[in-house]
Amino acid sequence: EIKAPQKMIDRYLDGLASALEQWLNGTSANALVYDTSWGGVVSCGCEYAYPPPSCLNKGPPNCPALGGDSVSNGFDFGNGAYNDHHFHYGYMTYAAAGLGYLRPEWAKKHKDLVLSLVRDIANPAKDDPYFPRFRHMDWYAGHSWAGGVAMAYVNGRNQESVSEAFNAWYGVSLWGRAVNNSEMRDVGRLLMAMEATGAHQYWQISSMDNDVYPPEFSAHKTAGIIWSNLIQYQTWFGQLDWEVQGIQTLPVTPASEVLLQPSWTSAASEVFSSTCSGSCFTDGWSTFDCMLKAVNDKEAGWKCATALPNAVFQGDAAGGNGNSRSFTYYWIATRP
Repeated sequence: EIKAPQKMIDRYLDGLASALEQWLNGTSANALVYDTSWGGVVSCGCEYAYPPPSCLNKGPPNCPALGGDSVSNGFDFGNGAYNDHHFHYGYMTYAAAGLGYLRPEWAKKHKDLVLSLVRDIANPAKDDPYFPRFRHMDWYAGHSWAGGVAMAYVNGRNQESVSEAFNAWYGVSLWGRAVNNSEMRDVGRLLMAMEATGAHQYWQISSMDNDVYPPEFSAHKTAGIIWSNLIQYQTWFGQLDWEVQGIQTLPVTPASEVLLQPSWTSAASEVFSSTCSGSCFTDGWSTFDCMLKAVNDKEAGWKCATALPNAVFQGDAAGGNGNSRSFTYYWIATRP
């Protein structure tokens, strides 16, 4: 139940619908297209001109993300080369699930389009001629890989943000609930359970005394990027401590209480808090530090969150503008 004026609810839902439909309906200049080579939904890519932002190539059939070379693979975080699909389409599916639950007619109208995104990242059907089965999940390793196809990396496949992978499967499960598809709901739950178990085993280092890492690495408390045969304490966008802690936390959702182990969050928050300054604060990554604190110490989380300026949730705050003060407060208030 949402206790708010209906006009306010409709305004936010209309905005969410508009943002989603530009991708689902192909009206974005950087349109999503179907790739027959590998079988999946990929972004066309934009050659941007500033100001104002515009797409010089004007979309399909001129798609710079699909050239198959190193330059093309740099567009949209490598989306055209099937990189990070579960991260990106997971956010879309999660948003669609929330909207579809509150607006069933919207879900009915866009059901097949959202299903295409789900099939791209979490298709359980072995006889689907258009999409492979479980593009990202490695059932043997016990977690996902960011690359949806094998790339020529000397260290094999990799995954950075296990929390974003977990969010993708949460979105799949919620979309199944929104459209009354119990099989899809349960596929999402299974993938969530697998990813959470992998996160607890490999990314969240809760103890110096563990069977995975030597003490020298365990002291970091968190893994940054896990490869087939390499582990790094860094991210794809930097090597700072708070960057590693933050990318393995966001996005925080109601399901994050399954992912964020209390035995890990206390240690991770210590590292996060002690290193979060400058752009960590102004870009809004600090919002996630407050939410981590609250897992073990609700009062500390409140103190942290109420001291945050509004700017960390807005505009150019790249870390926090996808979060909100209201949800941050909700998360903290609902901790045990």
